[in-house]
Amino acid sequence: MNGLPPPCVIAIDDDAGMLKSMEFLLKTERINSYFFSGGPAFFEAIKAKPELLNGPGCLLLDVRMPDMNGLEVFDKLIAIDPNLNLPVVFITGHGDVALVTKVLKQGAVDFITKPYSAEDLLVRLHECFDISKSRYIRKANIQSVEQRIKQLTEREFFVMGHLFEGLSNKDIAEILGNSVRTIELRRAAIYDKLQVKSAVELARLLENVEWKNKPQ
Repeated sequence: MNGLPPPCVIAIDDDAGMLKSMEFLLKTERINSYFFSGGPAFFEAIKAKPELLNGPGCLLLDVRMPDMNGLEVFDKLIAIDPNLNLPVVFITGHGDVALVTKVLKQGAVDFITKPYSAEDLLVRLHECFDISKSRYIRKANIQSVEQRIKQLTEREFFVMGHLFEGLSNKDIAEILGNSVRTIELRRAAIYDKLQVKSAVELARLLENVEWKNKPQ
């Protein structure tokens, strides 16, 4: 996919000095960035600008913060968007590593221990950008498929489901009480609307999409 937005870093940390030095580094590297002193400020910002979560980019999240700690921010964020495009990297002190192990199993990508070097941070960020771009493209592709499925008539949708199961035109005609010719025409319309050329391509297109309840 061409024309991806440039990656953006979101950093949440109550340490003003840490945010200041990070801001200087990212400006020097010409990386777009947003900085928040805590979870509440961050969630207020994404209420007003939800596209911040679309990515591509990375979310840097300090573990120990007042009001709402990093683990609580992460849990709330995943509740908002379980398929978050932005990889989450926790910023931890040495004593927080055991805590972060839990969230790594829940979908966080990595953690970085204070004090960290600028070089180490940039390496982690660029790794996250690659992950985020892949997630962004995958989600955009899924949304494109879902939009194409919405173009199907109800009868075409039912035929598509039987095609996905590997049934022949004759089998589908018998199940739906139609002529084979009618199923052939609907099959051709399905292939055209979904931009596929075979049942194999159709199966590949649908395998990662929640389509079995017809989109409204």
